[in-house]
Amino acid sequence: MSELSQALQSGRIVTVFGSSRAQASDPEYLAAAELGRLLGERGWTLCNGGFSGTMTAASQAVKEAGGSTIGVTVPIYFEGIANPWVDRNLATTSLFARLEQLVTLGDAYVVLRGGIGTLLELAMVWNAVQSDQAGKPIIVIGREWAEIISLLQVSLPMHPWEASSLTLVPTVQEAVACLEEHFASR
Repeated sequence: MSELSQALQSGRIVTVFGSSRAQASDPEYLAAAELGRLLGERGWTLCNGGFSGTMTAASQAVKEAGGSTIGVTVPIYFEGIANPWVDRNLATTSLFARLEQLVTLGDAYVVLRGGIGTLLELAMVWNAVQSDQAGKPIIVIGREWAEIISLLQVSLPMHPWEASSLTLVPTVQEAVACLEEHFASR
């Protein structure tokens, strides 16, 4: 059985979204590395975009903790070459196909601090869990996201339950505690 097949059967794939621009000394890079370590120690599979920044940090940390990784790449970025800590690279043909794979593969989602691409990923998965991906948690880390989500609630038409489909936490450790609770209840 392939590594990807095993990961899919485990029901413990955590798709992580975050900044590709983060550098090794940046707080979001360090948070991604801590998240990766904690996922790897628990035997959960990390799925992310497979490139640089938080994707590299989380992937390397998962591997160093004994876990496995899936990268979903697209050739418009870095010629589609995944970082060296990706076990299984799923090369897609477009940004839309990449987003679809990242959302579909995840059994849970964690959103780290990021830029416009991360905002797009959050919006996509947020909408998906209200339809065909229902029951999968979205855990959003950080004060910045809490402010943005609060602004969206005030500024856009939104049902009360839409915002409640997100779990806002201040730290990686609290995000992992939410994941543990979710996976234990399945």
